[in-house]
Amino acid sequence: MDRTQHSTENKDKDEGILKIMVQSRGFAYADRRKQRDAIRGGELDGSSDIKTPDAQPAQQVPEASEPSPLEQQSPPATEPNGSDVHSAFGKHQKRFIVVMVSLASLFSPLTGQIYYPVMPTLVENYHLSAALVNLTITTYMILQGLAPSFMGAFADTGGRRPAYIISFAIYTAANIGLALQNSFAALMVLRCLQSAGSSGTVAFGYGVIADIATPAERGRYIGPMAAGVMVAPALGPVIGGLLSKFLGWRSVFWFLVIISGGYLLVFLIAMPETARKVVGNGRHAPREWWRMSLLQYLSAHRDHSPQVSTEEAPGHRPTKLKFPNPFHSFVILFEKDAVIIISYVGLAMFSNIALLTSTPNLFGKLYGFNELQIGLCFLPLGVSSCLGAVLNGKLLDWNYKRIARKLNLPVDRKKGDNLRTYPIERMRLQAVFPIMVLGIVAFIPYGWTLQKHVSLAAPLVLQFIIGFCFVAALNSLNTLLVDLFPDQPATAAAACNLVRCCLGAVGAAVVDQMLSGMGWGWCFAFLGIVMGVAMGLLWVESVYGMGWREKRFVRLEKRQEEVRLEEVAVDHKEQGKVDGDTQQ
Repeated sequence: MDRTQHSTENKDKDEGILKIMVQSRGFAYADRRKQRDAIRGGELDGSSDIKTPDAQPAQQVPEASEPSPLEQQSPPATEPNGSDVHSAFGKHQKRFIVVMVSLASLFSPLTGQIYYPVMPTLVENYHLSAALVNLTITTYMILQGLAPSFMGAFADTGGRRPAYIISFAIYTAANIGLALQNSFAALMVLRCLQSAGSSGTVAFGYGVIADIATPAERGRYIGPMAAGVMVAPALGPVIGGLLSKFLGWRSVFWFLVIISGGYLLVFLIAMPETARKVVGNGRHAPREWWRMSLLQYLSAHRDHSPQVSTEEAPGHRPTKLKFPNPFHSFVILFEKDAVIIISYVGLAMFSNIALLTSTPNLFGKLYGFNELQIGLCFLPLGVSSCLGAVLNGKLLDWNYKRIARKLNLPVDRKKGDNLRTYPIERMRLQAVFPIMVLGIVAFIPYGWTLQKHVSLAAPLVLQFIIGFCFVAALNSLNTLLVDLFPDQPATAAAACNLVRCCLGAVGAAVVDQMLSGMGWGWCFAFLGIVMGVAMGLLWVESVYGMGWREKRFVRLEKRQEEVRLEEVAVDHKEQGKVDGDTQQ
């Protein structure tokens, strides 16, 4: 009975994963085989059928859907015009794209932290209790975890540009409302909208990086984006404190209006669509005018430039915008390798949020600092976080190439590598262990330095080490998550964001009780020990992860073949009806 139930549960999980593939990736297997045969003109068609060398490419490529998750693991097929690179965007274009997604990733954490200096003023102006104002933080973090579950799936299926534009439009409008509102109810509702608009940008960023970067160079591009996510919490309190002190609390929201509106304007003008489902490797502009940047649109219709031709990217038909399915993110959490990575990211974020949220209170009590001085104490953590993200990105790429050479595996930075045969888990996790151990060694005594009232330099130095190590390790884990789910990176990042924000919200809520109940020293020591023990999960992933990944692909291939046979049966049945009607 137990075996039957277990088999049924596995089948239900497979069907859930397959349903996502069918809905979000347009799973038309038969058409895709024809298109690949026409394009490759004799290469493997993905089903072990091999054409003869003298086979001629078809003159017309039949319309087909985007590649499946299994095909995403392999280098892209050569297009008729010779475009066989993973991304057709040039070096300067890639740098601009990375700068844009890095700036976008700042908004969600910046918005959360810049609000803290305003809270005492809001308590006085609205005659509220601190608990009610704290409720606006709780609701913000809840939406910060839930909203990307909708928007991450939307970015994977509908394109990156529409997702960014909708998010920033909501975010900017919410900030305008917050700057003008005069009631607690409006404050609560608009903070929720503000969170919903900004929280998806981090998940979108991972999707964009997966679009333009091969696994061999992915680390260097994810690094700057991850740096933006971690620098913002350090800058937020400083900016918020300065603005509220000299210009009033409403200036904080007007500041967010200005920077978000300016970003949205630049995005509309210059940011190209990168989603491979929409534009392939980026050689062709989208067919729909509203998917183009303003520069692409003007160039295509004024100069008729072939570089931005509105010709449809081979193998990528026009896609309709659909209401996103938030359950896409939850399905990923049923995969063993994904749940291990996401769980450790959430645990590390729990500990990091506990450190961040306790800093204002602890430093204020110990050293008598005002809000501005407390904000400045976040700078060492912000600087080290930025360094950790950037340097670790280079380390990831170096280690990827080193292990590939050691195993005699090819590394192709232009076309991409077939990760199905690569020990990508080992490549990404190898550097995590020593880096995280160093961070934990700094985290455990952090509370004791505060409890013993030592010099200010000691906790700040420990914060610097903690920031560097935690961000470097989390950057590696997030990069691995993108590698494991190359067909839906934004959805995978949204799943990680959901767990990360939920545990972060719990950490912010219980840290005061932990500090008072356990003492400052034992509180941080306990969290450090838990993170150290949990590293055993990462070891399990490094040893067994590749096997789990292969089993997932085999399972999906089997289900894919079943769907293909069902489609063939339906086609034959419909053809039989047509023949019968013709004879009559």
